[in-house]
Amino acid sequence: MGKVYLVGAGPGDPGLLTLKAMDVIQKADAVLYDALIHPRILSLIPDRARRIFRGSRGKAGALSQGQINRRLVRLALHGKTVVRLKGGDPFVFGRGGEEVQALVEARVPFEVVPGVTSAVAVPAYAGIPVTHRRLTASFTVVTGHEDPSKEGTQVDWGNLAENNGTLVFLMGLHALPEVCARLVEKGKDPATPAAVIQWGTTSRQKVAKGTLATLPSLVRKAGLQPPATLIVGKVVPLGEKFEWFMKKPLSGLRVLVTRGRAQASHLSGMLEEAGAEVLEIPTIEIHPLPLTGRDKAKLDRINRYDWLVFSSVNAVEIFMQRLVQCRKDARGLGKLRIACVGASTAKALARFGLRADLVPGDYKQEGLVREFQKIKITGKRLLLARAKEGRELLAEFLRKKGAAADLLPLYENRAPRGVGERLRRLLMEEDGVDLVTFASSSAVEHFYRIFAPRERRRLKGMPVAAIGPVTARTVRQWGGKLAVQPRIYTLEALVSAVVKWAGKKR
Repeated sequence: MGKVYLVGAGPGDPGLLTLKAMDVIQKADAVLYDALIHPRILSLIPDRARRIFRGSRGKAGALSQGQINRRLVRLALHGKTVVRLKGGDPFVFGRGGEEVQALVEARVPFEVVPGVTSAVAVPAYAGIPVTHRRLTASFTVVTGHEDPSKEGTQVDWGNLAENNGTLVFLMGLHALPEVCARLVEKGKDPATPAAVIQWGTTSRQKVAKGTLATLPSLVRKAGLQPPATLIVGKVVPLGEKFEWFMKKPLSGLRVLVTRGRAQASHLSGMLEEAGAEVLEIPTIEIHPLPLTGRDKAKLDRINRYDWLVFSSVNAVEIFMQRLVQCRKDARGLGKLRIACVGASTAKALARFGLRADLVPGDYKQEGLVREFQKIKITGKRLLLARAKEGRELLAEFLRKKGAAADLLPLYENRAPRGVGERLRRLLMEEDGVDLVTFASSSAVEHFYRIFAPRERRRLKGMPVAAIGPVTARTVRQWGGKLAVQPRIYTLEALVSAVVKWAGKKR
């Protein structure tokens, strides 16, 4: 017998996913998920797990509630660990109760993992507290979309109109005129402050504020679309003073990060801290290469070299693994001088207790060439730890100068499985992004090769941020629209340049 977890994914911002939810998702055998679940959350699903999209409610091909219930039971009876991934909280208008009832009747073990409900989070991201000690001591959450099969309504409009607390209506944008009219009809002051928040907690968040009398026309003029949340009450005007999310420098910006999954988190974290909504679709994966007999001999005789050169953070980490594999450690590098292509690579080296002797200021091979021009290297032996498909610029320079430059290919970059389908869906079918970031030329190459020529023509107007001139040159070679390139070739400088670009754009 398997088990079913009903998991709340939160209101939209992937950062609001709970630790328990993350843990459960990562051990799932199958995940049945709703529309509107953020791609960053879906990326947590392990590759071995079966993904089941329930479809968009009300659209062709969507699974009915009965079909969902039966699918959950069947998977659990086959011994699977199943995650039912739902937006917000499973028990706040999420039909979680119906699914639990089906599991109870089938005697299937289950757990409920609560999620951050949009009833609280969405107003908070608009600067609106649902309670305030001097204004209101309660809030009421109401569905704006009742079951159409029911006779009559379960909403007590008279009670709501008399309620002095905050009213939060979920999933009720289409019924907004009716909701406002009913509250006023039952005695609510037409001048009561009210607001509608579209796509709360995401880059597409928009807010319309007014009163019960004016809000429907304001929302219509603003063109707000579902998903949306309606807030009614004295706390709404506080949003003018307490607004924080949309004041971040990258708020409203949707950014695609194409770095490998293991390296993406640092860049994504900085972009999100600045307010961007980040989508991670790696166009490259790092695949360590097995040591050949010749490469093992180089490591066995590592003390014969004068210099060890690292081309990337990945090269450092995989080199140290291979060193251990050859029954050696950092003590065997004691007589070598070490060069790193940039500050990030040098920091990675420092984590192993080693200090770089040479780090160029411009963080690319051209910088290493300039630095080695200042050093007498004729007759010296250098070992270049790098990617299999790395640039030959430095090796060619060293050999021309009379040095022996041996290559140690440690890894290769490959396109992850399914990346083409995900990119096409995002950029060709869905809402797309405002900016694509590239931290290497190989990421650029893998990205553009995915698309057919006619598809690449559609991408020509899409702004691109490149970490440095080599990456930028590759973007231009593929016909991309280079919008951002920092003067210093680090992730921190890249994010700063994106912030500056976004400020000018606004």
